[in-house]
Amino acid sequence: MSEKFYCVVDARGYSKNYVYTRADESGQEVVQHYQLLEGERLLDIAPPTKRQHAGGAGFVKPRWDEDAAAWVEGATAEELAVWEAEHPDPVSLEDKRAAKHAEISAASEAAIYAGMDVETTQGTEHFSLTEKDQINLTTAKNEIDKGAAFYPYHTDDTLCRIFTEEEINAIAQASIAHKIYHTTYCNHLFEWIRRADAAELAGITYGAELPDDLAAHMQEILMQAGAVAETEAVT
Repeated sequence: MSEKFYCVVDARGYSKNYVYTRADESGQEVVQHYQLLEGERLLDIAPPTKRQHAGGAGFVKPRWDEDAAAWVEGATAEELAVWEAEHPDPVSLEDKRAAKHAEISAASEAAIYAGMDVETTQGTEHFSLTEKDQINLTTAKNEIDKGAAFYPYHTDDTLCRIFTEEEINAIAQASIAHKIYHTTYCNHLFEWIRRADAAELAGITYGAELPDDLAAHMQEILMQAGAVAETEAVT
């Protein structure tokens, strides 16, 4: 016999149970192993995620919001405080910060390795910046600095070609700016991690918009670093 699953909510939309029905001989759906109480009704929706501990995802008292067509938190601030005190997070804040730090560090490294676009005589070309690429680019830049007018290099997934002095300098300058940006952004994310509580920590991801004070400080650093990057790239 076919089964259908439903959420049971009370008259105010609070989640009460998750049940299933079966069709009887007349084809009428019958709730199995549960008796609906007065005011309760069935909703053909996915059940809410129940929070397991403080800082976790989900709801303590899930309530179905008809207007939003979504589950919302039905517990009051006072009820949440009591519940969280009774259900502490098994992972300490320091452990969460350490894990987030490692996550951001890996993401920053990946962003640097992904490289950047540079305008060359062939148009817009992409250059990765893995550790090997950085070594190769440093070698090319050193030869240009010694007086070479050109040097063999390559873009991603292409054969080598001869790059001019101007092109090598442009790639080197772009690589410095690229690394400075991601290193600086990563450093500011680390500061955010150090001061964030558990709830805020969960929302910190690589690419997230920094808090206003950190964003302003990062912008100031990048503006000052711009001249440094240009000098290091062309001298």
